[in-house]
Amino acid sequence: MYIFFMFSTSKTLPNKPYNSCRSKRKNRNRKKKRNNFFTVHDQGDEGSVGTRFLLTGQLLTRVTKFGCGGYSIGIGVNHSLFDGPATHDFLNAWASNSAIMEGKGRVEQQKPLHERGSTLMVVTNCPAPNMTTKLSEKSSSSRKKAAAIDHLYQLIMQAATDQSLSDHVGFMNQNGYLLRTFHLSSAMIESLKRKVSGKRGGSFSCSSFEVVAAHLWKARSRALGLRRETMACLQFSVDIRNRMVPPLPKGFSGNAYVLASVALTAGALEGESHERIVEKIREAKNSISNEYVYAYVEALEGPRPSDLPPLKELTMLSDWTRMPFHKIPFLHGEAAYASPLVAPVPQVAYFMQNPDDDKGIDLRIGLLPHCLKSFSEYFLNV
Repeated sequence: MYIFFMFSTSKTLPNKPYNSCRSKRKNRNRKKKRNNFFTVHDQGDEGSVGTRFLLTGQLLTRVTKFGCGGYSIGIGVNHSLFDGPATHDFLNAWASNSAIMEGKGRVEQQKPLHERGSTLMVVTNCPAPNMTTKLSEKSSSSRKKAAAIDHLYQLIMQAATDQSLSDHVGFMNQNGYLLRTFHLSSAMIESLKRKVSGKRGGSFSCSSFEVVAAHLWKARSRALGLRRETMACLQFSVDIRNRMVPPLPKGFSGNAYVLASVALTAGALEGESHERIVEKIREAKNSISNEYVYAYVEALEGPRPSDLPPLKELTMLSDWTRMPFHKIPFLHGEAAYASPLVAPVPQVAYFMQNPDDDKGIDLRIGLLPHCLKSFSEYFLNV
């Protein structure tokens, strides 16, 4: 699995990442200076480069210079190396050590820690030497299960018995998806929070992530037109660095996340209030513990099907709002915009900071053409 990022210093960057910007106008407040940290490549044959990278590469970087003086930086990272927070730390360290930062006063970066001992000790149910706690010895029948794995198998079984499955052939085909970005301003998010808390006279509080995740789940499931008796599921990544006992060392670099999961029938989801769904999201997040991580990793190491059936009932979400990729100091300061490109699973949703509205949320998601209009109406109606 690979994660592709794009950073742009050009305010006139078109929708497609490698389209050329031929304008001869000088980009305001930006200098035309080559950075010898990067090699600036021509557009070339994108297909051949991508193929070579997918087969052999762990990290790919491409810099495109536009006629207007701006740049875009495309970065592909093999997910086996880093998760989101580790990628953000890595790119920050990379940028701070580039030649262009010389003489500007480099910011001290947290050194990455690649040691895996304590993590492996926990997930194999063996205490590390300095552990003050350990997982209790339990039989496999009484051990806590990972809800994300259980819900995934239920969705697979549901898809396998669904007689209308043939109607959705090609659902997992990336070419069928339209990638779109939707902006919820800070004012829209606060309005959504007031609607949720107003039912309790203002006594109910929630985070921006919780309320927008609930809103996204309802909007996407409704736009897909799921049958009321169908099981719908929301899964979102949870950073386990500080949730494990003991916590992972500061600067841990690698993959340190699991998926939390909430499941309801489509009918129940449509009828539930945002407040109740927020509570379920919070419960799922708070359920992440050492035992959950153990069960999650144990399930991933077990046998699993090579090909998943279409799972349109599954809404997957990754929260990048605490990872402001646009603030990574490549080239001459903050980027005008940063975004994931085509993800391995195109319907995965990403929450990102907006460079011009740090309390707002940009949603990047892949949608099938037939539900794009309805999703836009449901999601932006707050």
